[in-house]
Formats: sequence, C-alpha cells, structure tokens
Amino acid sequence: MQTRKTFQKALTLDAVREMKSHPTADQIYAHVAEKYPEISRATIYRNLNQLSETGEIQRFKNPCGADHFEQMLTPHYHFMCKKCGRITDVELDVNLTELINACQQKTGGTVTDHLLVFEGICENCCE
Repeated sequence: MQTRKTFQKALTLDAVREMKSHPTADQIYAHVAEKYPEISRATIYRNLNQLSETGEIQRFKNPCGADHFEQMLTPHYHFMCKKCGRITDVELDVNLTELINACQQKTGGTVTDHLLVFEGICENCCE
C-alpha cells in the first residue's frame, strides 16, 4: 500500500527523529501539538501506523503498556527500566542468524520477527 507524503506525516516523522527517546504516541502528539495545536491525536496515530507499516520508523511493542516508536531501523535490542519505564537501545554483537536458526529447529516454525527486551533497573533509578 502506497501512502501519500503529507505535511502531517512529515511532522510525525520529524518528531520521532527529534525525540530519540522511544516516545509513545501520546508523547509524539504532545511534541507536535506544542508547535501545531490544530493537529489531532488521530492524525498522529494514523501517521505513526503508516510510518511503521512502511518501515520508515520502528514500532516497539511494549507488552506492559503503550507502544513506543523509534527511528533506528538496524537490528538492535532494548533495555527497559521497570521503575521509570525508560527504554534505551542496546547494540550487541550477537549472531542473530544462529539464534533464529536454533529457534526454527526447536519449533519447526519460521521466524518472521523477534522481540528481545532486557528488563531491570536503569542506572538513574539505581542511585
């Protein structure tokens, strides 16, 4: 499905890129609405869905709450603080192909996607 390039979509994409903090849709809406109060929450949500479906941004599905969005599209992992909810990128030198192959052999299925999230208490919350 091809989608139109609109001013609102550009604002949404720019907000995700500017924030760099794995923001939720509500946080992205608040960020955009500061400069463009006439924009609707539904417009931001629709554009986030389209941008993630077309692969221009990545949706981080949070099993414990709201989805988060980010601009980094290369394979990487996440650390989520159980206290403050902050999500940070973790780049690891892991042989992902080996892990996927092992999973496929164990299950007999085909891996089409994966989500690996490390959980714990972040450095700021440990202080």
